Amino acid sequence: MNLLNSANELSGFEELVESFPESRHVHKGLATAYYNQYLKDNDLSHVSLALDEAIRASKIGFSYGRVLYIPWIKKMALEADRTDDAGDWFEEILKVEPDNYSVNYHYAKLLQEIKKERAETYFLKAIEVRPIGNFDANVGYVELLLDNGRYQEVLDNSILEGERAFYMDFLHGYALEKLGQGEEAVDYYEKYEEMSETFPVPDKYKITDSPYQKNITFEQDFVSPQVASAQVNLSWATACEAGAESIGGMRMVAWSIRQRVNRGTIPSCLNVDNSGSTLDEKYSHVICQSGPQYEGVHCSSGNVTYCNNANTRTATTDQVANDVYNGVVPDPYTGYCPDGSDYKGDRCGVTGTCTSPNRTSYTNRTPHSFLNYSHTPPSCMKSAGTVCGNGGTDNYFDYSD
Repeated sequence: MNLLNSANELSGFEELVESFPESRHVHKGLATAYYNQYLKDNDLSHVSLALDEAIRASKIGFSYGRVLYIPWIKKMALEADRTDDAGDWFEEILKVEPDNYSVNYHYAKLLQEIKKERAETYFLKAIEVRPIGNFDANVGYVELLLDNGRYQEVLDNSILEGERAFYMDFLHGYALEKLGQGEEAVDYYEKYEEMSETFPVPDKYKITDSPYQKNITFEQDFVSPQVASAQVNLSWATACEAGAESIGGMRMVAWSIRQRVNRGTIPSCLNVDNSGSTLDEKYSHVICQSGPQYEGVHCSSGNVTYCNNANTRTATTDQVANDVYNGVVPDPYTGYCPDGSDYKGDRCGVTGTCTSPNRTSYTNRTPHSFLNYSHTPPSCMKSAGTVCGNGGTDNYFDYSD
């Protein structure tokens, strides 16, 4: 019997922990049950118990050489006001695996939330060991610098050569404007203008009466639609499934969703629900369909509301969603570009782009209509592990002849 979300979820997992005290899975299940109870009653004792079980599950996993549940532990530690307990466990891991990106990054975010200066040390380490193309640690570090008025240092740390990181460009522009260089800031703001319509900028970076930010959408100006935009749901799904992976791993997940939206079900492959009259609806149905094919996502009313593994949308997953949705980057597995052009650069890395990306794929004029295939994919189950090094098998469509 599946206990999760059942009436006997909490008592069932409590009994299982008594019977199997060394099982990582049952401790994780009990952590989930306690956390679900916390979401219902807002009783901090339940999130504290959930944290205990998550750390226990993580320790069991680590005894087998696996680092697990780090984002979730960080999230619950902040909610339970037990950041020292999470910090102690993160430091214990880092003694053994000092180059672990996930632990360095999430420990930095934890320390940033509680205003600890040590956050800078862990952000810098996370930047050093980050997966290829994942710039979330860079964003965290630059935001820390901005929050402390260190604008000149931002200029030295916010340009990522050869990478598509438009939110970083916005932050660079913000630092320039704070330094009195508004005219120069415009060039950097412009790179994020279009994306800000879907992924608005936090209000704390809005400069009152700024003539240079006039085309930037901020959170206070954003009206959220009832059905989240395709790009927002796509970013969430990418975060839930590949949040700590390289840019190739993230694009792999996003491309698998894009392909399913356009192709639906094909013979001998899994059933896909790509129904809907708009692309927003189609993406919603593919990502959130019953019997979830993207197990990391948690949906409500057709929108991804959170990740089951406590990952969350980030600047990197937003960029990936924007790029894949608009056909700017190739499918990492096949190198396929949606307008039929050749890709250039490393299709699994930051340099992978389509030579002639169709930038109007999100408009009513050409809603993905350029995806008209002249042949049937010869196979639907392909391992991408040897291509992007992420072990993913979520790309079910091969467009090579």
